[in-house]
Amino acid sequence: MALSAKKAAQKNKNKKKNAGKSFLSGVKVEMKKVIWPTKKELINYTVMVIVATIVVMVIIGVADGVFSQLFKLLQLVVG
Repeated sequence: MALSAKKAAQKNKNKKKNAGKSFLSGVKVEMKKVIWPTKKELINYTVMVIVATIVVMVIIGVADGVFSQLFKLLQLVVG
């Protein structure tokens, strides 16, 4: 009984080691399948992200200013 338990424990250890190797080899295979962007595409995507971020920042800033002024006006009216 104890011998089979030791063998089972050893098999579990081996499975864990093999699982790690299997995972890493799977990652390697999948990374080879990735279609990496060209330098020009990467620059275009980066510019698009920066522009979108600036646009959202401006929209939020304007909304913040408008609501700030509305609340100040509301405080003057209410008291």
